[in-house]
Amino acid sequence: MDNPLEDSPQTAARILARAKELWAADGKPACGPDAYKAQASELIGMELNPDAGQIPVESPVPLGPDGQPVEEAWLEQNLGNSGGSMNELDDKQEVPFATRQDEENFLKGTQDTAGKDP
Repeated sequence: MDNPLEDSPQTAARILARAKELWAADGKPACGPDAYKAQASELIGMELNPDAGQIPVESPVPLGPDGQPVEEAWLEQNLGNSGGSMNELDDKQEVPFATRQDEENFLKGTQDTAGKDP
């Protein structure tokens, strides 16, 4: 079997003839039939190898009974909060302080009271 990536003289002649057909169908623009060689080469390649790309490939992920991919459960772990108000915990502030100044003021206040006995 011939290598489909190598152009034989017969294939080159078919490509040139198809390029001329495409060029004529476009109204014979000034670029000439050489500008249509790439498109003609693709079309001839499709004609010569009509079954190309038809080899079935197994899915890298398992498929369910309905043909949909079944993802592993561990993919959903540790994704965090997806956003939105799903429950009352979603509305709470996750960061303990609003600004650095608030944090500094809070820490100063706790240090002052840390050494005192109640």
